[in-house]
Amino acid sequence: MGLISGILMGMIFGVSLMAGWLQMMKYRSGKRIGKAVDIKTLSTLNRDDLRKICGDNYPEWISFPVFEQAKWLNKQLSKLWPFVAEAASAVLKESVEPLLEDYRPTAVNSLKFAKLSLGTVAPKIEGIRVQSLKKGQVTMDIDLRWGGDPNIVLEVDTPVGNIPIQLKDLQVFTVVRVIFHLAEEMPCISALLVALLSEPKPRIDYTLKAVGGSLTGLPGISDMIDDTVESIVTDTLQWPHRIVVPMGGTAVDASEFELKPEGRLTVTVVRANDLKNLEMIGKSDPYVVVHIRPRFKVKTKTIDNNLSPVWNETFELIAEDRETQGLTVEVFDKDIGQDQRLGIAKVRLSELEPEKPKEVNLRLLASLDTLKVKDKKDRGTCTIKLLYHLFSKEEQLVALEEEKRILEARKEMKEAGVIESTADAVDASASGSSTATGGSGIMGSVGRELSKAGKFMGRTITGHSKRIE
Repeated sequence: MGLISGILMGMIFGVSLMAGWLQMMKYRSGKRIGKAVDIKTLSTLNRDDLRKICGDNYPEWISFPVFEQAKWLNKQLSKLWPFVAEAASAVLKESVEPLLEDYRPTAVNSLKFAKLSLGTVAPKIEGIRVQSLKKGQVTMDIDLRWGGDPNIVLEVDTPVGNIPIQLKDLQVFTVVRVIFHLAEEMPCISALLVALLSEPKPRIDYTLKAVGGSLTGLPGISDMIDDTVESIVTDTLQWPHRIVVPMGGTAVDASEFELKPEGRLTVTVVRANDLKNLEMIGKSDPYVVVHIRPRFKVKTKTIDNNLSPVWNETFELIAEDRETQGLTVEVFDKDIGQDQRLGIAKVRLSELEPEKPKEVNLRLLASLDTLKVKDKKDRGTCTIKLLYHLFSKEEQLVALEEEKRILEARKEMKEAGVIESTADAVDASASGSSTATGGSGIMGSVGRELSKAGKFMGRTITGHSKRIE
């Protein structure tokens, strides 16, 4: 009897164990299927959907990669680079040297390449993003990194002689935007637009070394090259500025794709408060420089010995793309030698509503690149009033012609020694003097051209015989 009972109990226990195991496996299988369904559902959500679901508890570590990797493209680029580098070196020298000539200060007789080779190390494409932002266009953003071994030597001709300066340890970090304009005929692309995105800001790092000498004997040369490089990148390559490349096989009007004025920004520099004093004796002599593009800088009059000056001067500047451009405001201390910057600030034009006045109180910084700022002390504030006006098609055409006239007038002013570079700020302090609108010879011509252009680019812009340091 005891044996039979033991057998029955063992059978019941075994069957129960098997039934429990099967039930557990069924439960685990259902959980796995449920998790897979949840994960698939989550994978279809975007950042906005997750923010709606999570609310304030949205985890910041969640990211959505927008750039696709292109390892295969990097392999092909490495193989093609020796041929690409040779061709690109010639194109760069031909296109960049005229820009160096336009932006060089008059203290330098000439600035050109003595050597230019892009080396053997190919750039690396970190990722590619393809978008269709407008009908008839395909936009490709390329996240580019380059830590190459180029051989670049600049020949700087100064009054004391020629100085060869080598650019070493060159590193480039930027996002290149390429826009393909589509066509119905082969090769199906009518033109390419190439530019560097302004966000994130293009970063070009390098060190300068004088070949066979030292830069310490010529103070200011290094800063001059840095400013020239930054102005060229900002004013010619950084979006919305672009390079238009017509494609063969299809007749196309390239001017259709070139940058055009979009609107006018009226800027009134009202006052500054509690500026930093850089003088050993007395107080700073401040003036303000404002610009959207480095080539079209204008500045206020200088107010002597005052840390809370009032200007109330108005300028009008052209904007080409309100969504990406910004107004840069710089306050300088006028000095016998080189003027020192007291502070800088920037206002994004996208923050302005057309035809709606806005007053802004800007906190001045040592630099717009906050990572490089070592001096954290307060530099004061600058108050400005802004009004943005969108151009009609007729106003746009007129502004485009006036912009060309101003560039020609600035070139004449540079040749005459009035300004050191076409990117220098134009002094507006002599707007009421006779040399502002009259006179003979080149200065009278420059003054008249700037006066005609004043309606769109700065009604207080004038030409005069004072040399801007």
